[in-house]
Amino acid sequence: ILAMGNRRISADLKECALNLWNTGWDIEDICDALGVSCTSIYRWETIFAEYGTVNRPPSPICGQQLRILTHALMTACEALFAEESDLYLDKVVTWLALTHDISISVSTLCHNLKEAGLT
Repeated sequence: ILAMGNRRISADLKECALNLWNTGWDIEDICDALGVSCTSIYRWETIFAEYGTVNRPPSPICGQQLRILTHALMTACEALFAEESDLYLDKVVTWLALTHDISISVSTLCHNLKEAGLT
């Protein structure tokens, strides 16, 4: 059995696979002809159904320069640090997740706090 490794597959090839599948080709034949896995084709179909394209759009929460915390939440963080100035950032990350339903990494939180002058 040949295991497939991770590789970047062009949008054209993904669209070709879905077009062949939609025109009645057997999925196993498509996999053999294009050298892709059936799992990949199912995943591309799901992505296409959701987004109208074979590739997911980039996550809006990525990139170091993106400010995740709004002004209101920065004010809340400022108040939190005023109450407990020796808080570790992992505790603040947990507080943001539980209180404000915001998922943020410690490094991104640190970056946001530095930009706001809170460190």
